[in-house]
Amino acid sequence: MVLKFRTVREFTRSLTLAALVAAPVMSATSAKAEEVYFIRGFMNVFSTGMNSMTNQLRARGVNAKALSNGQWKSVANNIIARSKRDAVSYPIVIAGHSVGGQEAPAMSNYLAKAGVPVKLVIGVDPGFAAPPPFTSGSPRVVNFYIRNSARGKPYRRAGGFGGTIENIDIRGFSNADHVGIDKDRAVQSRIIAQVMAAISS
Repeated sequence: MVLKFRTVREFTRSLTLAALVAAPVMSATSAKAEEVYFIRGFMNVFSTGMNSMTNQLRARGVNAKALSNGQWKSVANNIIARSKRDAVSYPIVIAGHSVGGQEAPAMSNYLAKAGVPVKLVIGVDPGFAAPPPFTSGSPRVVNFYIRNSARGKPYRRAGGFGGTIENIDIRGFSNADHVGIDKDRAVQSRIIAQVMAAISS
């Protein structure tokens, strides 16, 4: 189909109308309303895959941040303070590798007790000690871990937790070890898919 315009003014006017029609679509796809937090493991040097996934999501326009382990409580307190001003971007997603995977349920429980909902929690071989159980918090928990390994542990529930917990043994699709699990492409693709599904629904 070839469009013909009688004058330059008519052509310019058609471009302006097209831009006005396209503008709402462009703003709707570029504007994001979520907060995604990736918590790194011990000493912050073994969890570069968490940084990589943060960058991959940010390249898609997702509001994702990588945190040092031990930083979760100050971040959670900031979220709680902002929630009182109606200044939180929902949904909230939390993911943690190794020691960060221990902190992810603690952060989720802490936020829930303050009335801040968490949409999804993702564990990435949480360890070394068993992570605290989910007592409240996210309605959906997914844990990618290495069954029967010396480090990673499954997630569990306690008290009145009413959400779902899915512990997925990565041995079905990956041979990564505890240090490499967050860098493994098969694991990363599944984590990113979980995040995208959570923030899109």
